[in-house]
Amino acid sequence: MLGRDVHAFLEEAGCCSRCTLIFLGTRSDDLYGDLSKIYEATETAVSRLNGQSDEVQNSRQNSGTSETTAGSKCSDGIKEKCLSSDELVTEKSDTNENSTKKQKFAVCVACIGVLQWGCSEEAIKQLSESIKDGGHDADGFSLSLSLPASISLRIHRLWTLLLQAHPQFPVKGREDHIGTVKDVWKNVVGPQLGAATGKAFIHGTYHDFVLNVTCTYVNDLEDCKIMDELCQTMFATRQKQHKKYANSVYSKQAIDAAFKKLSDSEVLKVCPSPPSTPSEAVTFASLQCQQAPMYMAGRYNKYSRDLPQTPWFVEGERKLGSSVQELICDILDQTVCAEDLKFSSSGREDVDVRCLGNGRPFVVEFINPQRTKLSGDKISSLQRTINNSTKLIRVRDLQIVEKKDLKNLKEGEEEKTKAYCALCIAAKGYDNSALEALSKMPQLVIQQKTPLRVLHRRPLATRARTILSMKAHPVDQHFFKLHLTTQAGTYIKEFVHSDLGRTVPNLGEIMGCEVDIIALDVENVALDWPPKCGD
Repeated sequence: MLGRDVHAFLEEAGCCSRCTLIFLGTRSDDLYGDLSKIYEATETAVSRLNGQSDEVQNSRQNSGTSETTAGSKCSDGIKEKCLSSDELVTEKSDTNENSTKKQKFAVCVACIGVLQWGCSEEAIKQLSESIKDGGHDADGFSLSLSLPASISLRIHRLWTLLLQAHPQFPVKGREDHIGTVKDVWKNVVGPQLGAATGKAFIHGTYHDFVLNVTCTYVNDLEDCKIMDELCQTMFATRQKQHKKYANSVYSKQAIDAAFKKLSDSEVLKVCPSPPSTPSEAVTFASLQCQQAPMYMAGRYNKYSRDLPQTPWFVEGERKLGSSVQELICDILDQTVCAEDLKFSSSGREDVDVRCLGNGRPFVVEFINPQRTKLSGDKISSLQRTINNSTKLIRVRDLQIVEKKDLKNLKEGEEEKTKAYCALCIAAKGYDNSALEALSKMPQLVIQQKTPLRVLHRRPLATRARTILSMKAHPVDQHFFKLHLTTQAGTYIKEFVHSDLGRTVPNLGEIMGCEVDIIALDVENVALDWPPKCGD
């Protein structure tokens, strides 16, 4: 019958019991754990294909037997198959009391041991130690599995041979076979990892904390070279484009794409027999714990005229000893312990410009942070530590925010208004009436070419910017203060001194005298974000 014949085919090919179940169409993840369930599920799958599924199910219900008893009543052939392919054989050396154990099993021709060794105690130990060593404070975790490309190739070959031998066999599970292998592995390994680490295993939905598992197979490249013969043009081209495909000539995606173009007869011509039995099982090439980024926002004041916003390097040489970013982030990261971090703000002031008022909104993105459970009291304590550590800056409204909230920061950088106070000088003096005229001016649209001082890092362009209001106050016959409210992105220094005529109109042109700027302060960034914390 079809079920028995297909089972015999898979057994003879060298598939493990879990892979056999996948080929037989079983997709219930809870059937892949313990061996007694595998025996029963295999018998059920075979019987279903034989058209005897209802009869088998009824007989089990009538007998009232347990899963273990039902499993023990599986056919001797199926039970023997499950034992031989999945149950590790232990050999002991009697030379001393602390003798090591060697585990031997026939490596599956389909999964190359992913569903055998990859689910073993040794594998679980490696995985759990990786999670523990990561030091992350997450309560739960999910798993991500990357497999050698040759597994995809082997499964394609087995399906082609299976359908040639049994054309009436349903092909429903062919497309999602690799995904099923991964799901089965996760459902077998995940609960055991959860028990070993004290973290809840989350499957089927995205979780902020993921253990990324990459498997490797020693003969992966050798296996995949058969693709050169199966699909000569495609893989010859990929090999020639070595820069583009340096590490991925035989990727899973490429193999899947090739098999979609190949007919079964073309595959059988090159691969008339099942894949060879692997000499050894897969191993873990890398185990990486990855916590989703954490975002911490606030506002900062900068009181120094000798402090850049971010570390300042010119040709690899540091120009100043510290920065706003470092004064804030160094203290935060001592607690968060992130792999890396990114500092962003709603615009930026020059090194010699102070930022006063309510400060400038900023966000720190912590990449792969170990600590994410920070209470409000802890965050307040971190803010106090920053403010007590320096007189150059001050932080307020420090808080954890969601990624979706970051759009507020970008909008503030591009769309909101900003208020400034500029101390200006007219070397040859100025007319007080000119200051009064400034205060009465309506909105002014200016045209600014990219300033000379930033032309090395920004493209040359002419940008229209709007000055919403101006108010000037005399200091003496040469100095005056100019308060401005402008569109975000306006270059205030260049508006004052004209940047060699690259900003028109400019302050000197409007006042009818030569004007330069002595000092500049940012007095307000009109962005009501992040929310105030009452601190």
